[in-house]
Amino acid sequence: MGASLRAGRGSEGGERPRRADNASQEYYTALINVTVQEPGRGAPLTFRIDRGRYGLDSPKAEVRGQVLAPLPIHGVADHLGCDPQTRFFVPPNIKQWIALLQRGNCTFKEKISRAAFHNAVAVVIYNNKSKEEPVTMTHPGTGDIIAVMITELRGKDILSYLEKNISVQMTIAVGTRMPPKNFSRGSLVFVSISFIVLMIISSAWLIFYFIQKIRYTNARDRNQVSYQYSVVMNAYWL
Repeated sequence: MGASLRAGRGSEGGERPRRADNASQEYYTALINVTVQEPGRGAPLTFRIDRGRYGLDSPKAEVRGQVLAPLPIHGVADHLGCDPQTRFFVPPNIKQWIALLQRGNCTFKEKISRAAFHNAVAVVIYNNKSKEEPVTMTHPGTGDIIAVMITELRGKDILSYLEKNISVQMTIAVGTRMPPKNFSRGSLVFVSISFIVLMIISSAWLIFYFIQKIRYTNARDRNQVSYQYSVVMNAYWL
């Protein structure tokens, strides 16, 4: 695990070598149900997150557990999970728990590996830009820990309860497999070449057609002139 925790830092919150947040790659949505049990409140508060997205290297499986955020480091809140001193307080009666982390400052792989090191069964990473949709995270080598991304708004909603020491339970289920929206570069080149070849064949056929039509018209005109000449000559000799 030590090697995983020392993973190099790439672009903010992602693996630079393999971009997976583009429309040319398929991904799986995550359906997330959140249950908040506030003290003194009878019925728990529940809400659903439909815009979650599984990481590219994450198992596509269902998981449930209590949501936990990292403990402060030297009195400073730690939302990112990038620091080697990142820790989680896990109550002894909790069997499964899910880490809530914010995107940014280190790779997805490093965040997920740190949570896995502390025995989290899943990691939910919320975006760090309010207007951005979740991306398909790349985090090779993180094993069987489930990783999901959600929007910044939903992540901060959940964090606000945790900061008040309110219990938050989460269930993550596999949603829909979303196919690529755009052609890959190879497909685009193939389609372009096919279109050019089709245009060349069509142009050649049109040229051949008009040449044949002109030849037919000229031949018909010559035959008509010859016929008229024959008629005139026959009438003259009569």
